Order: sequence, then structure tokens, then C-alpha cells
Amino acid sequence: MKYIIAAVSFLLFINSEIAQELKINSAKSLIEFNHVEEQTIGTIKGVSGKINFDVTNLSNSFFEARVDISSIKTSNATRDKHLNAPNYFHSEKYPEIIFKSDSLYSLDNKFRLKGKLTIKEITQAEEIQFSYNDGVFNGTCIIYSNDYKIHKRKTREDSKILIKITVPIL
Repeated sequence: MKYIIAAVSFLLFINSEIAQELKINSAKSLIEFNHVEEQTIGTIKGVSGKINFDVTNLSNSFFEARVDISSIKTSNATRDKHLNAPNYFHSEKYPEIIFKSDSLYSLDNKFRLKGKLTIKEITQAEEIQFSYNDGVFNGTCIIYSNDYKIHKRKTREDSKILIKITVPIL
């Protein structure tokens, strides 16, 4: 009986360790973007939030991430100021971009995270493809600025933004 209790206790301990909340290294996290049509590249720093990642049971995983849009940087200080203005991100009124996961699955040796991205109180379904190696989440996705009413372009395809996400864990 002692062995059964010890084995069950050990399994519960391991399971709780696998599903624990991971701490984001905000100081080293980075979002890189490339607005294809405008040929504008830049970064947004300081991802914060909650990550519960259980590779043995993906349905137990949950991601919620926030980033302070005022940290946006391109190679042009005037452009950075414009990006924080009301006709772009309006960072004074909407200081954060928020992502909350709905589901996670694995496909072709990559993880696919589906969830809701909120920019300027506009929420859209988005999908992030990522890997997790050596304590770092590396992801990519594509969003469209037209979907979030950020500097509207003639066509949706003209508003394509390529996103690269790097989130190390402490």
C-alpha cells in the first residue's frame, strides 16, 4: 500500500510540475514586425502575461500576453511618434495589444495557437505558429492592419504585417 501511495503522490507531483505557469522574461522578449507594403520594419519590447504550457496535454495549456505599444520602435523617430498617434495605434487611449488563446494543437512538428488578438478594442481571431526549445517560445503570424483600423490600405493584402515573436522563459 505504501508503494501505491508513493507512486500516486509522485505522479501528481510530476503532473503539477508539467502544467505549472511559466514566467516570461519580459526584458528579453521581443516582437518584430514587417509591414510589407510600406517596407516598414520595427520592434515592440516587453511581452508580459501568463503562460501555462503542458506539452503532454495541450488542452490544459493557456497563453495570455500583453505588450505596451508605446515601446514600438522603427528606424525613424518621427514614424514612431506617428505610430503612437490616434490614426494608428492611439497608444494613449489603447496602451496595450493583448492576445488570449482559445486552443492549441500540434501539426508538422510545430505548435499552432489559436486565439483572440485585441488592438484598439478590435478583437480578431488569429493563429500563431511556434516552437518551444531551450526555454524560448519562437513564433510567427500574419496580421492585417486593415482588420484593426490602423492606417487603412486599399486592399487587405496591402495591409499585411509579418510578425516574429520571441518569448524567453525565466
